[in-house]
Amino acid sequence: MDATQPAVTTTPMLTTLTFADDVITKIAGVAIREVDGVLAMSSGFFDDIADKFRNNVDLSKGISAEVGEKQVAIDVDLILEYGRDAQEIFKKICARVRDRVEGMTGLKVVELNVHVSDVLTRDAWRKQASDNELARQKKLAAQGA
Repeated sequence: MDATQPAVTTTPMLTTLTFADDVITKIAGVAIREVDGVLAMSSGFFDDIADKFRNNVDLSKGISAEVGEKQVAIDVDLILEYGRDAQEIFKKICARVRDRVEGMTGLKVVELNVHVSDVLTRDAWRKQASDNELARQKKLAAQGA
């Protein structure tokens, strides 16, 4: 038997996959938080004030990204744990961010700038974080009253 197949014509489909800057900053933020010796992402004065009123962690805090069609540049401000090897932590951040961003998006990380804005002992950082959380809870309680 001679089975004939109907003629199928296909037209090329145009496809595009793009990523918002916020997606890249969140990926980088999660990757950086996995590196031992990084206490927190830091940001400007107004962002620090805004943190007192947020209900959850901003994964993109202290991170900015410029996303192109095939590549991305990332800037990071962070707080480093006192007594840790900044160069080693920087190397780990670079490797982890590159692996995560390139692995998840296919975009090439062409630039990664890390700025250490503060150095704190882990105890001092915990106290500061605790004080910020207490201030946030007081503010939320005052809003509810």
